[in-house]
Amino acid sequence: MRWILLLIAGWTTLTAGLFLGSLSGTIAEQQFNVSGNIKLLIQGIVMSGLVVPTILYFYQHIYRLTDTHPKKLVYSWKSAYHFITGILLATVLASLGFIIASFQGWIVIEQWHTPNHWFTALMINTIIAFLYEALPEELALRGMVYDVLRHRFVAWLAVLGQTLLFLSVPIVVNQIQATVGLAPGNSINLSYVLVILCFGICLQLLRIWTKSLWATIGFHLTYLEISRFAISQNGYDVPPILTYHDSLLGLGGVFIVGMIIVGGIVVSLFILCLKKFIWRSSNLTQSSSS
Repeated sequence: MRWILLLIAGWTTLTAGLFLGSLSGTIAEQQFNVSGNIKLLIQGIVMSGLVVPTILYFYQHIYRLTDTHPKKLVYSWKSAYHFITGILLATVLASLGFIIASFQGWIVIEQWHTPNHWFTALMINTIIAFLYEALPEELALRGMVYDVLRHRFVAWLAVLGQTLLFLSVPIVVNQIQATVGLAPGNSINLSYVLVILCFGICLQLLRIWTKSLWATIGFHLTYLEISRFAISQNGYDVPPILTYHDSLLGLGGVFIVGMIIVGGIVVSLFILCLKKFIWRSSNLTQSSSS
């Protein structure tokens, strides 16, 4: 039953890291009067500082459990170029979402803001999001948790199990925060649940066909920044990348989010099916030759 212990250990590490990260930000704000990006940066450093080395340590036990040690690790720097794969895929899907929504009249783009208005804020938020969300979540969930589940189950069950555990992390952390008197980090509602479930499937499929966590990190990070600095009009105290009027009472923005996430699922499934078709065709050709 070592796989169950490893599964619990990976999930607990991420959950504890998320809670302690948010707690560290609250303590820093109360004790040292820090706020804004400094507070968020502290949360990110604590989160990655706890989760990343712990998960990398647990990975050694996974290799012993499966009696394998792959030549190319899913988190290897040798596959870091897939970080660009994730960025490009999310950017292209988001651009298609904006183009389609604009042509259909679901949104009306009013103004594009030059980078000097939002670029610095976006870069700072990217660093924070990398440390607090993308890096630890991808390494723990799309990495360790999926690999443990895949050791025992077929791929689709492992994807489903990882996604449900992904959803359970913010729910449990919210309950812990409420218990100790902290403000919940997320508002858990039906739309949030649907987005998390689809996002977890999208990211896991991306990792499967690229065989790299760097692709999921790049996609995750790009999705967050597009959501915060383009789809959302709040702008993090700066003008967004573009200002638009949503003529469908918010449904235009929902369509763009869906285009990124559901589009990522469709593209990943297409590539996986294509790779499987090519592999089968190659095997049939070899069999015929022999």
